[in-house]
Amino acid sequence: MLRLIKRLPVVSTLVTLCAVVIMFALANWQLQRGLNKAQRVASIAAASSRETFTLEQIKFYQGDIQDLPIVISGTLNRAHILLLDNQIHQGRPGFGVLGIANSDGQNVLVNFGWVAGKRVRTELPTVALPNTVSGALGRIVLPSNNPLITETATLDAEWPKVIQQIDMRFIEQVLQVKLEPFLLTLTENNNPQFVRKWQPVVMPPEKHYAYAVQWLGLGIAAFFVYFFALRNRLKKVSNEEHQ
Repeated sequence: MLRLIKRLPVVSTLVTLCAVVIMFALANWQLQRGLNKAQRVASIAAASSRETFTLEQIKFYQGDIQDLPIVISGTLNRAHILLLDNQIHQGRPGFGVLGIANSDGQNVLVNFGWVAGKRVRTELPTVALPNTVSGALGRIVLPSNNPLITETATLDAEWPKVIQQIDMRFIEQVLQVKLEPFLLTLTENNNPQFVRKWQPVVMPPEKHYAYAVQWLGLGIAAFFVYFFALRNRLKKVSNEEHQ
């Protein structure tokens, strides 16, 4: 056994081993993402079957509030508009328009939808929010922070303010208000100024499963290519030693 190990080509063995491990890890990662997406799809289906909640009902709801349908009425802070950067719709870059709605003393961050950016990036789109929202329907979204994204917005008084991600703590600092710990994404297409397309699951679970099978197959193929190449090499070395 020790003699066989000594005959193994070091570089190709290490490269193959690393490649197979990485491919199997990627297969497992895609599988887990697919399972998570399947769970999310089931959660959305369950949430969609429920009646529409109000803000007051959400406060006392004991389950997972992600994706729950909600209706809101309140006044809007038209002076302080946030533009979520790097939002793409049909291949066009733009912004997600965020504003604050006050409903019975509760401040809620509201996503009004997508607007197109201008050709010159330094020029921001002109956005006008109504004074109030009445019976606006939407879905609850629990934003998560990406540690790889660096926020470029500052705490100055310049508005509208472009942000890189929805960081609730940062937004509370900017606006000097206490926000509810979720984002309300409006779903009704009743304002031509915005594009509203609520799509919580962009890639279906089946696609992740297909990627998992693909990575698994590549890992197995890499192993067998190495195995047969090694077997032929060892046979050749053995024949040379017996000559």
